[in-house]
Amino acid sequence: MTDKVLEAVREASISVACLLDDTDRTVSDYLNDIEHIQDQLTIIENYLNPFVVAELEEMKDDDT
Repeated sequence: MTDKVLEAVREASISVACLLDDTDRTVSDYLNDIEHIQDQLTIIENYLNPFVVAELEEMKDDDT
């Protein structure tokens, strides 16, 4: 799963670079890149969510 997350980060980064670099694009091109970035962020979020929840529960247990 870590490989999938790293690939998602790379793809999102490339899409952002394309958005910032190429000004000769249509609105549809921009929307496609934004949707792709959102998809990659969702992959990352879904991967990280169990770790964040576990960490928050651990912090809560430490406080009691």
